[in-house]
Amino acid sequence: MRFEPILYESNVPFSPASPESVGMSPPPLRRAVETAHAWVDEGRIVGAVMLVIRRNRIVLHETVGWSDRERQIPMKIDTIFMMRSMTKPLLGTAILMLKEEGRLTLQDRVSAYLPAFDNERARDITIYQLLTHSSGITGSIVESIGTTQYASLREAVDEVGRKGPEHPPGTRYEYSDPGSSTLGAVAAEISGMPAENFITTRILEPLGMGDSFLDFKLQPGDPRTRRVAASYRRENGESGPWTKSWDNTEPEEVPFFRASGGLFASAIDYAKFLSCMLHGGRFGDRRLLSEETIRLATGPSPVSKEYGLQWEVFGDNVFGHGGFQGTLAWVDRAHDLIGLYLTQSQQTGNATRPEFKKLVESAIVGVVTLSPSA
Repeated sequence: MRFEPILYESNVPFSPASPESVGMSPPPLRRAVETAHAWVDEGRIVGAVMLVIRRNRIVLHETVGWSDRERQIPMKIDTIFMMRSMTKPLLGTAILMLKEEGRLTLQDRVSAYLPAFDNERARDITIYQLLTHSSGITGSIVESIGTTQYASLREAVDEVGRKGPEHPPGTRYEYSDPGSSTLGAVAAEISGMPAENFITTRILEPLGMGDSFLDFKLQPGDPRTRRVAASYRRENGESGPWTKSWDNTEPEEVPFFRASGGLFASAIDYAKFLSCMLHGGRFGDRRLLSEETIRLATGPSPVSKEYGLQWEVFGDNVFGHGGFQGTLAWVDRAHDLIGLYLTQSQQTGNATRPEFKKLVESAIVGVVTLSPSA
């Protein structure tokens, strides 16, 4: 275990501490790291960064395995990951910021902002239904091989509107990437700037998330490029070899910010965003959202006990999100805890995520964990 002090950049708002000093037991945290090492040895993952913060103190920040196995680049604590669907909470935050500024309401029809939705099938879809994955929109704007036929987010979303929902809007929960992408187009239309620019200037920059960016379009020579982890996939659950599907020498597969999943970030950076949500929308002297709006966004919606407004809900006062590549982050509001488990090992199910989360939960003194959840 690495409980000795780690040198962090001066803009990192969290300071290292021993687990005991913040009411956590070291043995379960040691087991979490040892277990992750075993997962690498067993081939269950290629590599991972693990970060646990309680009461604003870092009690665990460890790495295992490889950032790029073929090039023999080890995982480091400042490795940057393709976060995929962990983008959605930032997108939801952007929409809710526009709502608090009076520039939209959650019951607004999407067709009021995007003319392609002004047809018999899609006209009644609301922003709230997009936020809660209850719009009836299904499918994907990205092909199974990771490419897309569209040249821009708006072009893709306009086709979503013309196609319309598969189910009557508001009748049931069904997780929807194109629904979230539509929120990106709405944010762009209302704010007058691309959604990625709004998120960058209104969320990433105010929170000091300098190791985060939206889509892999860095300028030549940007030192962050070499810190982006390669991505791996396998198709048969936990059997079969890992195949590298992408690395930082290549452009991103989709040529535009897809809104539902275009964020790259380090563990510490994403923890800054989670800390803002944990503390009622405030981070240092910056406030993104009101405490009331945070409660609304991170609690269960009427259509799903497991999803709020672009946030997964894992239980009472526990919320976060996972990503397609194998990432997971969560906030336990009741215990003032933030957890991140970032891996680039895409597989069906990815059972290591709930296993890691359960190990961390078992380290909270006085808390009994009953079953894994993620």
